[in-house]
Amino acid sequence: MTRTAVISDIHSNWHALRSVWARILELGCDQVYCLGDIVGYGARPIECLEHLREHQVTCIQGNHDALVADGSLELKFNAFSLAAVAHNRALLNADQLDFLGTLPIRMEPEPGVILVHGAPDDRDRYLLYYNDFLRTSADLLKKSGPGVCFFGHTHQALTFDGVDLVPQTQAKVPIDVQAMMLFNPGSVGQPRDGDPRASFIYWDREDGTINFEHVAYDIDRTREEILAAGLPERLASRLLEGR
Repeated sequence: MTRTAVISDIHSNWHALRSVWARILELGCDQVYCLGDIVGYGARPIECLEHLREHQVTCIQGNHDALVADGSLELKFNAFSLAAVAHNRALLNADQLDFLGTLPIRMEPEPGVILVHGAPDDRDRYLLYYNDFLRTSADLLKKSGPGVCFFGHTHQALTFDGVDLVPQTQAKVPIDVQAMMLFNPGSVGQPRDGDPRASFIYWDREDGTINFEHVAYDIDRTREEILAAGLPERLASRLLEGR
């Protein structure tokens, strides 16, 4: 095992996932972790979900995955999100819904590696502010020791190295083996960091770095499919903005 890709927040964007997957293969990644929200927002949940299952990607559950699987959950979603949840749920069969509903909300697939969707203590909580990153890193370091925690949910790529937030103009980030570092790969299917390209990271285990990647995909075709599915126009237009 030399390279591990980490993806998150695909949100039923099949064209983005296909482009990211092509880059993952090009990089020679031999393992892939998915941090949840496979579905929601976009028009093609079946293709995204079955691709991950076919390739035996290690997945955890996001809040959209949970609500699509079980519409009775009381989660705080806006009208745009709820429209996509209803659309996605109607397309998936019982087996696919069960898969989403039974995904773990946290996983430690190997020593020193933690996978979560939102925050380590709450799938639905956003990690946004410096003090929260500092506290989260310190708590994990105390409980689990040095390592890496991969999280998603905010759709914004970033690194917290245990002390500072590292700007993503730095595409290659060395891993500090004495720290508990936090990495968000950004979003495959609905970026919100001002860059409309699909975002993910890969961990190069030989040189001990996390590398941030942005991949162009067919946004126009994705937008057309969202509108053809009768989903809110905002879910299509925001893809052009990366917001």
